[in-house]
Amino acid sequence: RSLQVADQHARNMDLLQRIASEKLEDVASASDPTTYGTSGDYQDRGYPDATWTVDLEASSASNVSEVVVTARRGKDSEELTQYIYIQPATTNTAATQGGAGGGA
Repeated sequence: RSLQVADQHARNMDLLQRIASEKLEDVASASDPTTYGTSGDYQDRGYPDATWTVDLEASSASNVSEVVVTARRGKDSEELTQYIYIQPATTNTAATQGGAGGGA
């Protein structure tokens, strides 16, 4: 019996690591990770009993944030951390600084 429990736990941890990694990739590739949701489930991936949370915190480096994704299923959880570059908001200053143009 304990071997079955250990085997199930190992499979569960493998699943959690995989789906947490996929979620981390989703966040990192989002056009604006700061607007990504903070929690949900994996129903879209076929695991409605597994949940995720995303914590995004500024780091000491400019435009770099620490992303922590935690995947949970039952009593098991897996946490992955990655630093990602956050594209700074851009403004169109060319128009106000007399950009190139003009006529003949």
